[in-house]
Amino acid sequence: MIKRNFILILLTATIGFAILNASSSIENTTITSDVNNGIKLSSLNDLEFLSLENIKSEYIVVNLWASWCIPCQNEVEELKEISEKNDITVIGILVNDSPSNGNEFISKYKISYKNILEEQESDIILSQFKWSGIPTTLVLDKNLTILHTLNGEITAQEIFDLTK
Repeated sequence: MIKRNFILILLTATIGFAILNASSSIENTTITSDVNNGIKLSSLNDLEFLSLENIKSEYIVVNLWASWCIPCQNEVEELKEISEKNDITVIGILVNDSPSNGNEFISKYKISYKNILEEQESDIILSQFKWSGIPTTLVLDKNLTILHTLNGEITAQEIFDLTK
């Protein structure tokens, strides 16, 4: 009986700790992860509007977003600021949303950087690396190698610091 109670208490404590740990990590929305470092996104070069010859910048920032995502809405101005830097190209990829919603979002926020709205094109890219949730932002070098993966809402300063 005592052994059974001890196991129940231990199990309850473990579950409680896991829940507490998960909720505290949600508060820190921007987490740099090394899980994708070194992966090369070769399929970016296969997109018609995008080829390596057209990209003159040192870095490429790929942002996964959806029109219904509040943090995605919050970071639009940051991404627009990033896209104005000569050495950084920004590419948005619409995830779990319709192209019509994506187009409305782009118009509403006056986004001028490139965006991939078609599921077929985005799936080719998304299948090449690990990601979980949106927004997710990847920082790549000009050879399309992933240098950094950030989960959650980002700031322009974070990206500028990573691309110094």
